[in-house]
Amino acid sequence: MSTTTLVTYRSRLNTLPLELKMKLGEVSFQKGMLASSRRNRMIELLKDYKLPFTEIGTGTNRFVFKYDSYVIKVALDKEGIADNRQDWVIADMLTPDIAYTHEISKGGHLLIADYCPAFTSYAEMSMYMKEIKTILQRWSTRFLLGDVGFSKVNYANWGLSPGGKPVCIDYSYIFPASMDLFKCICGNKTIEPYDTSYTSYKCSACGKRYEDRDLRSRISQKTRLEMFNNTKGIIMSEPYQEFVVDSSLLPEERNPDAPTVSEIANNLVNRVNFDKPFF
Repeated sequence: MSTTTLVTYRSRLNTLPLELKMKLGEVSFQKGMLASSRRNRMIELLKDYKLPFTEIGTGTNRFVFKYDSYVIKVALDKEGIADNRQDWVIADMLTPDIAYTHEISKGGHLLIADYCPAFTSYAEMSMYMKEIKTILQRWSTRFLLGDVGFSKVNYANWGLSPGGKPVCIDYSYIFPASMDLFKCICGNKTIEPYDTSYTSYKCSACGKRYEDRDLRSRISQKTRLEMFNNTKGIIMSEPYQEFVVDSSLLPEERNPDAPTVSEIANNLVNRVNFDKPFF
């Protein structure tokens, strides 16, 4: 017979001023702005609201900064929203080999994830080649691996956890192989990794080779956003809220070096959407 426990959850997104969150979201939809201009406007907003932050970097579709020891990924456009939602959807399937995604805004504009510093060079990434290729091999049996293969162009998508373990920090182009999204020109639907770099694939029937970027480009923004509709989370409207949870979800046996139950709860809470207007 299952029992329940009253747990206090924490939402870091709800510690941000609502007006700031709304203004950041408005930038995502601003027409005619370059990514660099969007990034600059977002930095202006963070400074206007005196938010203590450290800029991490700006990608094609997202601006990333550190806040309260976590990273916040802000969508620069609709594709960035799709990236955030993709991270959210796939995180539980990839753990523990990732910088875990904890919390997302209802509209997908803002995402909270663990802060794991990115590798600064391919040489640094290569120091962990064995561990990373082990992770990729394990994932390759269940996923199409986009932009995370072991190559010089992907080193910044990997980093180190606080414990010194290599983890993937940007997994917004990893898709479950079961989604049946890909088909070779010969008609075969089964593809497999071309080599141990996991940057390209080949048809299991005719052997035609495909780069991972070519395959993922076939997945529309609409499909990526629809994936998000099948996920669930606790909806929060305050920084701290109590919820009744199934006690069986909490660990019975504890490692003395593992986080406490309250710390686990605070991690679980961040798998939420905050229930506010606009988002």
